[in-house]
Amino acid sequence: MSICAFDPDFYDLVTDDSMFGDLDWYRQQVRAAGGPVLELGAGTGRITLPLARDGHTIHALDIDAHVLAALERKAAALAPDVRRRVTVVRDDMRSFALAARFAIVIVPFRAFLHNLTDADRLACLAAVRAHLGPRGRLALNVFHPALTIMARHAGPLEGVWRSRGTWTLPDGGFLVRSEANRYDTVAQRVHSLHRYERFDAGGDLTRTFVHRLELAYLYPPDLRRLLEQSGFVDITIAGGPDGRPFANDTDELFVTAAVAETA
Repeated sequence: MSICAFDPDFYDLVTDDSMFGDLDWYRQQVRAAGGPVLELGAGTGRITLPLARDGHTIHALDIDAHVLAALERKAAALAPDVRRRVTVVRDDMRSFALAARFAIVIVPFRAFLHNLTDADRLACLAAVRAHLGPRGRLALNVFHPALTIMARHAGPLEGVWRSRGTWTLPDGGFLVRSEANRYDTVAQRVHSLHRYERFDAGGDLTRTFVHRLELAYLYPPDLRRLLEQSGFVDITIAGGPDGRPFANDTDELFVTAAVAETA
């Protein structure tokens, strides 16, 4: 399993409140399932805190202590009734064991892809299955490994640094983010370096930080096989948060599945 250690403040600055329309989609999934909610890969609370403000009780699980500390700082600033709905858990998504059971488990923004091997993925899904109540549901999203995108990082273009944007900082300085990516099409993994460069208002470089990231990538048949092998039914793999069929190589995959009802 890949473990991300990165600066949560930088992450929050460069990450939109909703990625690919996922926030509203997770809100819809949680409303339909009811509660309580377990979120895996909760990070700094981009999805956790809006769900808590919506009135849902949620356990926010992540393995990275730094991002959870940021989540707790944000939660501490909320109204007491909202703060009480959030339980922060530092644990591994492959092996967690909680006393609670949940109506829905969510794994937003590609966090499931930190499970690098089939053994990791099946262990994670087994843990999810063990924590879902009758008719419980799983919802997650992952990127589709588009060949057009892979081709931009192949051959002489492999590992080339590319700018991803510039963000203005509150002190008048700015943050520049760039990436270098390499795809391993045999192991179905992407190896990425995310570089953050912080400049002061005068343009002097004050900090450089590189975040190394390794993710698996999965095709729809991979996802369906893993879910079926783990005892899930009613599996849907859509090409967007609007539920449209997966049809384009560059679609984001939004996946739902349910626990089979027992007689």
